[in-house]
Order: sequence, then C-alpha cells, then structure tokens
Amino acid sequence: MEKTGITLSGVAADFISTLIPQQKARTKSRIAFVSVAIEIHFNWQLAKETTLNVAGMVREMLPQDHYDLVVADEPFQDHLALKAFLDDAAHGGLDGVILCHSAYTTGEVASQLGTWLAKHQTPIFSLAMPEPMGNGLNLQANRLCSQNFVLGILNSLGVKYQWQFSDPKDPKVGRDIQSFARVCRALGYLRGKKALIAGASRVPGFYDCEVNEIAILKTLELGFDRVNLVDITARMAEFRGEDVAEIKRQILSSEDCKFNNVPQDQIEDTIRLALALMVVAREGDYVAVSFKNWPELFDHFKIAGDGAMALMNDQGLVVADEADTGAMITMLLFKELMSDGSELATIPMLSDISYLSGDGELLGVWHNGSAATCLRNPATGYECRKHGILENYDEETAWGMLFEFLVKPGPVTIAKYQAPSIDSVLAFEGEIVPSDMKFRGTYGEVIPAGYTAAQIVGTIMDKGLDHHWIVGRGHFLNDLQVLNYWLGVESIEVSNAGASCGFGG
Repeated sequence: MEKTGITLSGVAADFISTLIPQQKARTKSRIAFVSVAIEIHFNWQLAKETTLNVAGMVREMLPQDHYDLVVADEPFQDHLALKAFLDDAAHGGLDGVILCHSAYTTGEVASQLGTWLAKHQTPIFSLAMPEPMGNGLNLQANRLCSQNFVLGILNSLGVKYQWQFSDPKDPKVGRDIQSFARVCRALGYLRGKKALIAGASRVPGFYDCEVNEIAILKTLELGFDRVNLVDITARMAEFRGEDVAEIKRQILSSEDCKFNNVPQDQIEDTIRLALALMVVAREGDYVAVSFKNWPELFDHFKIAGDGAMALMNDQGLVVADEADTGAMITMLLFKELMSDGSELATIPMLSDISYLSGDGELLGVWHNGSAATCLRNPATGYECRKHGILENYDEETAWGMLFEFLVKPGPVTIAKYQAPSIDSVLAFEGEIVPSDMKFRGTYGEVIPAGYTAAQIVGTIMDKGLDHHWIVGRGHFLNDLQVLNYWLGVESIEVSNAGASCGFGG
C-alpha cells in the first residue's frame, strides 16, 4: 500500500480535540497462526522448524501495536487439538487465521479446520512454500500437495480462503499478509458497532443516498441509530463562548486563511454545530456519521453544515454529508484500510465527479466544502466562504460557513460502494494534479491510472452509478480488492470506450 504525503494538521484541530470526548481505546486485532503436518510420513523436525521460522516472519510483518498474533508453536496433526486451540483463541475475539503448510497433513485435520471456519466465519490465509530439494534430497514435506489437499476440502465445505505458494522471504508474501491483516482488522472492528444517521433521514430526492440496513447488517454486522436534528442543534449552546472565540480566531488568523466573507455569528454557529455533532458522535461511540445537512439547517437554523463537517473530519470522525449513508460506509472502510486503524488517519473526502476535460484525460472531484481541512494544498491555502451554492443563488442572503480550497496533489484511490446494499463497487487509482479552482468549494483534478478519465466517466454513465465518490489518499486498490473478496462484493469493471456516450440499462 502506497502511503500518502499528507502531513498538515486540520485547522484548529488540536484545540478542538480538547473540547470533545476522546475516542475509546481500540483493542488489538487478534490473528491466529496455525501450522499443519504429520509426523509419521515426513520430516517432523523440518516441519517444526518451518513453523517457528514462518511464525517469526509473520510476527515481524504485523505491527505489534495493532495486532496480537496468537501462535501455535508446533504443527497440528491431531484434529481435536487444532479445534481446542482455535476455540481458545476465539474466546478473546478472533479476526483472522493464517495457516502454514509445514508438511503434508490428514483429512481429519483439514475437515476440522473447514468446519470450524464455516461455523465461525473467520477469514483464512493459506501459505505454503517450496522445500529443500536437490543434492540427493528427496521430498521431505510435500507442502504443495498439502495445500492442494486442504484447500480442496475447504472448498467442498463452502469455506472461502486466500492462498499463496511462495518463499516467505518474497516481498509479495509480506505485502499480501499485511493486506489480509488490514482487512481482518477493519472487519473485526466494525462487528457490532453502530453508525449515526444525524437528521434521521436523507435529503429530498437523493435516492442513491439510502441504504438497506438489513443488508448492511448481514455484510458488515454494522447497525445504525437515527437521531433527529433538533437533538443535535439543542446542544450547540453547551460550549463556552471563549472556546468558540478561540476556534474562530485560529481559523481566521492562520497564515493559510486567504479570505473570509462569513458574518461572525455564522462562523460561531458553524463551530457550535461542529462541536455538538462531535460530542454526540463520541458519546454514542459511533464509528461514523451521515449527516442530513440540508434543507432544515438552511431553512430553520441559517447554517450550512459543510464547515462543521470539515472540522469533524479533521478529528478522524468520519462524516458524510447529504445523509449519504453508502458514502459514509465507503469513507469508513477507506479510513480503516488507509490507516491500519490509527487514530491519526488521513480522512477520505466525499465528492461529486463534476468535470471531464475536453481531451478525456482529467476528471474533477468536487463538493461544497465538507472535506477535512488537512487535505488542503498548502501552496494555495483556504478561504472561509458562505455556502457556494446558496451564494450563486443570492449573494446577499447566503449563509455559511464552509472551507474552500484546492486539494493537495498526490496519489489517490477513488470508489463508491453502490446503494442500497453495497454489493458492488467501482474503484480506481490515480493522481491529483495541480489545477485551477473550477468550482466553489473543495476541488481537485485527477488523472486516473490504467484508464482514461473518459472511460471511467463513460462507465459510470453506462451503469447508472451513484453520484457521490469517495477520494482516499494513497494507492490501496489491492487492499480494496481483498476487502471486496471477503465481503462478497462485485467489482464493476471499466467497460466504456471513452467516447463520452453510450447505452445504459
């Protein structure tokens, strides 16, 4: 996974963090390491040495502050002993299993493993490796056949698996095991958690922002609470005026702040809304929020929620605007994969695809200003603006506040799990490049990798895909593909020739 170069802090983020409840400490993700072999047929000493050596390599691959690797020091040749070990490991919560084929095994061991995995629905990574041969050495472990034998039984039992036959020192082994572990950690973290739909419903007519909550429960074991907007806005008065004033001072006095046209009271209302939403999210231990930020905020409170969401995203509290719950789930999955669970994750941003260059090479990602301010391009800074869409309608009566800025150039991954059941996704990588600001709000221009922008936009139109797209920093398409495999999500292939026309349906 290619790391991102984003190093900026969010605007006033350090001070804001002192005013809200802190995130509950996360537990480590537990991964079990087991090995299989049989003593009577092959070199038992070699099998034991292989088990310890590979376990040590795997331990070095997984950061100890995120993972608890539970290791069986000897290969299993008794199926009941294997079951007892897995049962014991599962008592502390088990997010994944790494299986080492140290030597050939028995059908009883393989079938016990398969039935346990089928019952516990735990992802498994099967690793076998070439063995010492030549110079008069005969087959001492029969590892390749062991892997074939075991995986055949798992398949017959309806168990999904990942596999690799490689020397553990090969860099691709570390890459794939780390990717597997990141996905296991993300899925394990979400089980039994809840997300918040703030405002209790979607915005008018945004049908592709709905999700099938039962389908999401089946796929991610993630539930939802719906809280009315007044239950959030009622808490805006809880915060001290001097704290709100300090946040406002830091926002407007930053050397990166290039312009402000927002009345003082609207800035303060935006800050209070941000703090209220963050407190509600942290008190409820919600992993993410989708926020119905209009029309009620516009019509009844004279607030644009975008600036509030930007400040919230800067705290690592994922929030998607326009109550797009599918976008929120995509952002949440992105955050988990991008950060390996770190609280200091770079937060992805919600966007529309709003521009296609005439040569079909560039696409523009834009939204009204809810992106985390840490994503800003330091070369151009940010502006504090009234809501751009409202200001286009009537500059005098528009209200704010939102942060307007160009996004920092660099590698990105873009995707959207499709409404309402997140059972399909189009994903691609690319590069945000320097550009002018073409739309009011948050904007960046992307050169996709592997396809032209016209081919991607054409496929979106052909397939009638959702209108929001999530932009994550760095290249992690491989991790997404692993995640999609374990979720049973269909990958939508780019299929349009890039002629900016086609036939849908």
